[in-house]
Amino acid sequence: MQTDADSILRALEQKKLGPDDALPALARLANEAPAVALRLDACRVLGALAGRAFGASWEVAERSAFALLEIARAPDALEERVGLLRAMGRGFRNLWLMPYVHRRLYDEDEVVAAAAISAAGGLAFPALEGAIASFLDDDQSERRRLAAISALGRMGAESAATKLVALLGKSAPEAKAALSALTEIRSRAGVGAALDLLTRDAPREVVVAAVRYLSEVGEPGVLPTLRRLARNDDPELRIAARLAALALEAEKKSTADERILGALTESDRAVRASLARRLRTLPVAAVLEQAELLFLDEPHGVIQIVSEVRAPEVTRLLLRIARDESIDLAIRARAVGSIEADEEWEREALVALVKSDAPRADPAVRVAAARTIGAFAPLTFVLDHLSELAEDSAAIVRAALLWAMQLAARPDEMAAPERKRAEAIVRRLLADDDVLVRRRAAYVAGNLDAAALVPDLVELARRENDHANLRVAAFVALGEIASPARFADLVFLWNRETDAHALAATSRAIERSLLQGDDNPRSSEAPQSLTRVHDRLKKLLADDDAIIRAAAARVAGLSPGANAGPALAKLVEDVAPRVREQAVIALGRLGGVEHEDALLGALDDADPAIQARAAEALLQLGLPDATMRVVDFVSRTQDRTAALRLTLAIAPSDAILPALSDALGRVRDDDPIYEALLALKVSALEASRPTSVTSTDLDSTIAALFPMWTKLSAARGFAPLAKSLRTAEMLYGSIARGGDEDLAAAIVLWMKCLEGYLHAWLAPRLRTLQLSPHTLWDLTDKIMSSGWPAYQRWLSDRWSDPVAVGSLSVEVPLRSVPSVLREFQERRLKSIDSPASVTEWSRLMLFLAFDHPTGAKNILKVTATEPERGVRLAHRLMVLAQVRNAVTHRSVAGASTLEEFRRAYYGAFEDLCALA
Repeated sequence: MQTDADSILRALEQKKLGPDDALPALARLANEAPAVALRLDACRVLGALAGRAFGASWEVAERSAFALLEIARAPDALEERVGLLRAMGRGFRNLWLMPYVHRRLYDEDEVVAAAAISAAGGLAFPALEGAIASFLDDDQSERRRLAAISALGRMGAESAATKLVALLGKSAPEAKAALSALTEIRSRAGVGAALDLLTRDAPREVVVAAVRYLSEVGEPGVLPTLRRLARNDDPELRIAARLAALALEAEKKSTADERILGALTESDRAVRASLARRLRTLPVAAVLEQAELLFLDEPHGVIQIVSEVRAPEVTRLLLRIARDESIDLAIRARAVGSIEADEEWEREALVALVKSDAPRADPAVRVAAARTIGAFAPLTFVLDHLSELAEDSAAIVRAALLWAMQLAARPDEMAAPERKRAEAIVRRLLADDDVLVRRRAAYVAGNLDAAALVPDLVELARRENDHANLRVAAFVALGEIASPARFADLVFLWNRETDAHALAATSRAIERSLLQGDDNPRSSEAPQSLTRVHDRLKKLLADDDAIIRAAAARVAGLSPGANAGPALAKLVEDVAPRVREQAVIALGRLGGVEHEDALLGALDDADPAIQARAAEALLQLGLPDATMRVVDFVSRTQDRTAALRLTLAIAPSDAILPALSDALGRVRDDDPIYEALLALKVSALEASRPTSVTSTDLDSTIAALFPMWTKLSAARGFAPLAKSLRTAEMLYGSIARGGDEDLAAAIVLWMKCLEGYLHAWLAPRLRTLQLSPHTLWDLTDKIMSSGWPAYQRWLSDRWSDPVAVGSLSVEVPLRSVPSVLREFQERRLKSIDSPASVTEWSRLMLFLAFDHPTGAKNILKVTATEPERGVRLAHRLMVLAQVRNAVTHRSVAGASTLEEFRRAYYGAFEDLCALA
């Protein structure tokens, strides 16, 4: 018997376990596994089943989707919400998951929104292409843009190809991502731009992506580049060229019938879709000819395959199938649902299908047409052409109108007239005769963020005594809207609710309505109406059902008058992880020194997510000892994302200085939280020795020593490095005023800024050289064979070693300098994906940034400078790097070292900027 998601996955892959048998065990693990990572492992396999992987039936796929949607109502932790969205992204073409993912595209948390964008790519519904493409705009963050690029490629979004081509002139990460997306889409729209990239000094990863793209779409113009790369000394480039050549050859040889048959024989629907996109580079007429020959034998498969071609001729074929009443109704509905209706004539044809007078015993075609319209048409179009469906005799058609409205709407962008019309339709359908329509209307009300419908949703929950699922929908919608209106009614409904899932949804609605707009709520602000839950809380906190205990814990943390602290403290050790999580959150909200021990115990919970929650709760207590324990926890936990979030939430005070010093002693200087802990330490030092230094004063102080700072600090993309330098300067100030005596921290941050600057400045130049590295090879051979002895003699007259920096002496041996060329001498390229050390860059500058008769040459093309000055600058940079290494390893150095380092650092940085 498999007891974890990994073993279940292996059994499914080896066909030792069927999807039907795997589903119950996965659903249990997704809810009850002791750690969030194990729960998300189960969710990922559920997501695959929702996408009909491993031969899962439609019934299993639907049940898997419902399991994921039910789980999605429970978690609060960011990592679990993001993990659930990624799991849903495996549910290829599962319609039930689309509304949830669609709603989260506009989440206020950027991490959640990016995960939803990626999930939309996995679902691969053409319906979502327009929404995803909107995230390519320049006003979006890089995280969202890159997620959108990847998602559009994964979903084969031919409609977005032109927008993706426009990104080929952007930054290297975006250009590379766009080329990869165009490769997955198999669109020829970017052929001209990609060929142009190969004629320029594009970054290495962009060249590889362009070559792969051009070969996959069968562009013969890529052959000269393939031949050049095939002779490259870098094995990775040679392998990339060979694979691209194979793809180019395969594209030239295979025919429409071979490609269609290859896709039809693939049982996995996601893989089949990917194979079907290979048809896009062939003449549409040839594809459709083969499709019609195979249609009678494999109608469902042929429809899926030809719909991936995304051409007007395909739409006409699918419409013809939809209108042919001699064809099975399910096949006709599938054809309609596969149409990419991004043209006006296509939407008008679908409207005609919706309003068709054909026999309506089974309106499946009309339903599919309505949903497809909503996927591609603006909300005004849907309201103008489909509103009458609200009165249709078929419940499934009325529900289809709700689907269409939800897909067409952008909640944050709806104009007032549109919102009013949409809310009127949803209000009408909340009172529909059919329970499934009412349920769908409730979910749509929440997804549209329809605050005007809060009274209607409350009334729906009040009257639906016989339908727990409908009450759940109403409460979920009220939680999505999070409006304080009718809060007292929510409390009343909580008190009479008996269904566990409905009670859980009610508790979340109460929580979100109460805390709306307050990022750090204090429970003392709970409204008087919440006191009505007190009598029932004690009983629910001890209920046998874990879902009920978790729901009760959520509400108990909102009302200190319930005196539920002792009961919540016991639940911190509950067997159910979700109960423990809610108990910890509740204790943090209640506050009070009496809860400190329980929360300290939760820091050792088996679930890392609960550990982080306990740390957050301890910070809310505001007690010195608790805060010091959190600082210690931050330096030890493996979850660096949670550690960074916690570090930023710690209030600085002189009381935590010893804990901060101990934590920094355990954390490497390249750890993501090192700088955050240092910034906190600076703030704590300032708290104990208040000063009136402002950010303007700080910049003025830096600029006095480093005049280029005024211009550099305002440069786009330099902000993270500027922050490091400012933090270093603040730490120096606290040391100078007689505070902390650890010199390493300030020096490490100063050098981090310099290292980042060198990488941003020189890495693109070195990358360009490495694309055609023969110049590097030739120069290296000349220097190492005959040039170095003479160059070394010239350098030695201008070289000091060892060098005293204050009380510290460091060595910068000249004999070690040529080692930087070893990789080039062995015909290997340097990895420049992450910043190299200041030592390596300064050594490279000696050979590649200055001209000298013995062989050194300015092939990095920096601003011309005298070799004498250039050598002195490189030497100073090496000295600074050696001081950084020495103090990092806790060598003893006095204040004079810090002062001398600071003076030399800013002088070297100023000279360096002059070369840019």
